[in-house]
Amino acid sequence: CSMVGGMLEASKHDVAILVDGFIVTTAAMIACMIDPMVSRLLLFSTKSTEKGQVIAITTITKIATANSIPVHTKPALDMGLRMGEASGCITSVPLLRSACATIASLATLNDVMCLEMGK
Repeated sequence: CSMVGGMLEASKHDVAILVDGFIVTTAAMIACMIDPMVSRLLLFSTKSTEKGQVIAITTITKIATANSIPVHTKPALDMGLRMGEASGCITSVPLLRSACATIASLATLNDVMCLEMGK
């Protein structure tokens, strides 16, 4: 499947993989079976109404855990979507961008202390 190949290639280049829905989650599970390191880059955008997604996410978690790879498998959104065509993925992109911007611009305690001390 081209999705599995794309995920394997993305992993080689440390590119995050946005996972949306049951079919893409299943492809992610297969990619993790081939190369467990893929699991470190998966970002789950939405929870599917398909019961198989839970099985695939559980399998991904087990693969990551067995290989001592931290993995975050809780989907960012749960809106009961079942529309397909990456609608959940598109919806989650602004949320992910906001999270990245927050982390990138977050001041450290050291930064705050330096400002308070006038350094």
